[in-house]
Amino acid sequence: MENKYLEENIEERNYTQEIFDLIRKTKNSKLLAQTLTNYHDNDIADALTYLSPDERKRLYKAIGIEATSRIFAYLDEDVDKYFAELENESAADILEEMDADDAIDILEELDEKKANEIISLIEPESKSDIQLLQSYEDDEFGSLMTTNYITLEYGIGIKKSIEQLIEEAEENDNIETLYIVKDGKFYGALTLRDLLITKKDEDLDEKIILSYPFVYDKEKITDAAIDTLADYSEDSIPVLDKETNEILGVITSADIVELINEEEEELQEEEKQKVSEAEKGFDTLEVIAAVLLLLVAVNRLFGVLPSISYIEALLILAALALAVCSRLKLRKQ
Repeated sequence: MENKYLEENIEERNYTQEIFDLIRKTKNSKLLAQTLTNYHDNDIADALTYLSPDERKRLYKAIGIEATSRIFAYLDEDVDKYFAELENESAADILEEMDADDAIDILEELDEKKANEIISLIEPESKSDIQLLQSYEDDEFGSLMTTNYITLEYGIGIKKSIEQLIEEAEENDNIETLYIVKDGKFYGALTLRDLLITKKDEDLDEKIILSYPFVYDKEKITDAAIDTLADYSEDSIPVLDKETNEILGVITSADIVELINEEEEELQEEEKQKVSEAEKGFDTLEVIAAVLLLLVAVNRLFGVLPSISYIEALLILAALALAVCSRLKLRKQ
């Protein structure tokens, strides 16, 4: 009974309202930042729209640049409005903390002048990542990748691999799958679990997945390619330079899900278009049929056409035929 009560209360909680009230009522910045760690970044992002500009600025200052960047990654609307409230230096600091693909999504929402001003203030490494992704066409896998991933050198052993993982994890948090490079080239993949449970007397190289899937940076994004990646159900897929086999970035499972959703939306839109076109055809045929029947009625009343029964019969049959054709056409669609 107690568990059921808890489940019902969890379902009824309005996290956006809770966060809104918390930000308005909590004047202590340190306490506010600490309490907000109990909420998901997506819910905090939803609450931004209900805050005043001054309240948003107070929130950003309280939680810091890193937490603010995580929240901004979940924004779908009003990105330009929120960035207009920020100094360009602060906006640049936020984008530097974000994955390059998320930063680009935000920059695309800003007017060109504002975006260029912010980009000019971003540190060289982050700017280079952003420019790399912007260099690809929208239909190439390189445009979707993030540079947030971890690589390990082949053959360095368990201890050094863990040390390298810890060092890289300070900057990159996609650690579920670790990519193995040999002589600078992609060699295979290793799960974090396998690295952690491998004993000292075991050969770590035997745990490397040599047939791990990958795509090339300039490879076209097709429905078939999306379906293939989805079938693997991996948390990320490496993106390689076709000439050197060097890892340039990864595509996350979230990116793949987004691609699938876009594909489904396109299919739904195509179906709607077909139905719309069919309905237009249906309406046209019905109108013609109605006009023919109207001619028969007018002829009966005013004698517009000669009172010959077979002419009226032909008009009625033509009207019925058009009506049946329109129904069959709609059914096929």
